[in-house]
Amino acid sequence: MVKQMRMGGTKEKRMLPIQNIFLLSLLMAMPLLSITTVQKIALAQTNDGNFLKYESPTYGFKIQYPSNWEKLEFTQGIEEEHRNIVVNFLSPAGGASNTFREYLIIEVRNLTSQDTSLGQYIDTQINLRQALPNFSLSESTPTSLTGGYPAHKIVYTYSNPIVGITKAMEILTIKHDKLYFLSYSGDATKYGIYLPIVQKMIDSFQITK
Repeated sequence: MVKQMRMGGTKEKRMLPIQNIFLLSLLMAMPLLSITTVQKIALAQTNDGNFLKYESPTYGFKIQYPSNWEKLEFTQGIEEEHRNIVVNFLSPAGGASNTFREYLIIEVRNLTSQDTSLGQYIDTQINLRQALPNFSLSESTPTSLTGGYPAHKIVYTYSNPIVGITKAMEILTIKHDKLYFLSYSGDATKYGIYLPIVQKMIDSFQITK
């Protein structure tokens, strides 16, 4: 499925169901690692400073990501809720206990004068997520991104039939005519392990135009 999505043409737009953004990583499923092993990997990634730069001139942003995370880019026209899915960063594949690989995905939406404000968009996002099984909102707070751009953070959990309890963090900001959407998702038991790495990635995110 991922291969088909990446090869999708730009002429025909393809819409993904709401849950598919969270299932992209399931396609990368691997046998499981113990929590202790995952912690060691995560700490090594955080401390060795070996990050690469990803930049999208088309969508006007750049971000740093760990060199041993997998980068998946998507062709224009692949969308989720009218947002262009640009790139997905997947945590390292391992052996044993991962039912899926934790990931950070970035999407961008071109706005028009008819689009709502960031506050109204946040309300819409929360309402959409409430359709997920056993949805529970744990945080909805203002934040900011590098450069001082006002943003909003949503953190919630839900039940995934394959993974079990999944925890997600979504950060949204608007600059000029674009909405930038960053979403981190992981097994609830490992969410906190990878969070420092993901936060470092988010802190490096910059809007370039």
